[in-house]
Amino acid sequence: MARTHSYTPVLGKRIRVTPLDTCGRFDKTQHHPVATSGFVSVKLAAEVEDGTEITVRKADGSLCVNEKQSNTFKYFTLELEFCGVNPSVLDIVTNATKYLDHAGDTAGFKVAYGKIEKKFALELWTGLSGQACAAGAEDASGYLLLPFITAGTIGDIEVTGEDAITFSMTGAVTKSGNGWGTGPYEVVKKPKQGGGGGYENAKLPTALDPLDHLLMIDTALAPPPDSDQPVTVP
Repeated sequence: MARTHSYTPVLGKRIRVTPLDTCGRFDKTQHHPVATSGFVSVKLAAEVEDGTEITVRKADGSLCVNEKQSNTFKYFTLELEFCGVNPSVLDIVTNATKYLDHAGDTAGFKVAYGKIEKKFALELWTGLSGQACAAGAEDASGYLLLPFITAGTIGDIEVTGEDAITFSMTGAVTKSGNGWGTGPYEVVKKPKQGGGGGYENAKLPTALDPLDHLLMIDTALAPPPDSDQPVTVP
């Protein structure tokens, strides 16, 4: 009989941001994700439209009809606060674009006027409170995926004599119509085929529905290395 996994996520280990095309698809020949632990917080807020209330009163003031339609989930809004500046990450998740130095390295970022068309996916790995690694596991982590997001903007920047300058992303929203499927990455462990025992790395076991905005599971596979640099997907 199948069992239910119960777990308590704590703290954030790693995020990975993946550029997508306008249809929510990943092209490994054109797009290069970045995995980093250089973040302070990730905030999600659900936007819900209240269902219509239908009421009709009798002549004596009592209710004749009293119904409320179901609420409708629309999307999540997303805010990220970063520890330091990573122009390659800001180039993916905000309206900022990379600025190159004379050697062709990414030295900073710039922000120009214009409509924000960028799309990306966000993965987040968390710790799990009081959970030991299962047999064959590399790690015990929570895994959260937002498969299709419209990029946000650089948040407020304040320079003072006392506090560190922080950089944030605000105004990003999740979208329906993702093309993530089972994803381009191996993010879970599964039993090896053939009945020989042991486990192997695998993509998600079931493809996401295009209307899915969020996935959260536990995983026995370790998060990707903390590179802070765009990487090529095998």
